[in-house]
Amino acid sequence: MLSEQRHKEILRLLAEEGTIKTSTLCERLDTSRETVRRDLESLEERGRLKRIHGGAVKADPAPEASAVYTSFDQRLPLHSSDKEEVAREAARYICEGQAIALDSGTTSLELARVIRQQFRSLTVVTNSLTIANELADAEGITLVLTGGIYNAEEKAFLSDMATLILSHISIDTLFLTTCGISVERGITYQRTDDIIIQSRLMEASDRTIVITDSSKLGANSLVKMCGIDRVSMVITDSHAPAERIKAFQEAGVNIVIANERKERENHVTERS
Repeated sequence: MLSEQRHKEILRLLAEEGTIKTSTLCERLDTSRETVRRDLESLEERGRLKRIHGGAVKADPAPEASAVYTSFDQRLPLHSSDKEEVAREAARYICEGQAIALDSGTTSLELARVIRQQFRSLTVVTNSLTIANELADAEGITLVLTGGIYNAEEKAFLSDMATLILSHISIDTLFLTTCGISVERGITYQRTDDIIIQSRLMEASDRTIVITDSSKLGANSLVKMCGIDRVSMVITDSHAPAERIKAFQEAGVNIVIANERKERENHVTERS
């Protein structure tokens, strides 16, 4: 039996049973355990099933991509405490004297507020007018605006014109927000013009750290920017579901949970 035929039969059996053992597949397909193992690995990589010890189960369906646009002002009050938590954790990955980039997301604004309080020698590159206003008179902060065509709904400069300066700038870390991030589809946004500036900021940066509240984990928006392999780290809040965290960890993503370090330290203190 050809591999494609075996794959179809495996998926048919899973659709009927929901779960199936490797030994059963060997018998049904009349093939070796090694061949079945390779088939299951191939199907898992394509998101068609999930391997478990001794067999496989049906894959969880990926969330549907959302095409509904929400403006900056609409997003700003959502999950605000989670965004603050993420911003405080993200600040731990900034050092005085660095050049960092903040995009125009609402979590980036929270990070800008933390930066204003905690840092006195930093260069901040941004396309966000809101962040520029937040940091305009901050002591010790060198502010670099990308320029471009102003978009009132996003309160930011978008389009290719906003990227012209970036070929002349070297950035240590880009803190990237997103409308959705999943193992299957990577980093996604609501509109195509959202990803132009983010892509150029990523190219100009030594590393990219995604900062996102946990509602975006496992979610997909309409337009894909890149795969999760392009980012160095994902920082999210302490309400992130364990199964979502596990999925990213199993995909090799370095995912950091805000307040996790503090909880570990408190636990050690209580025990001493």
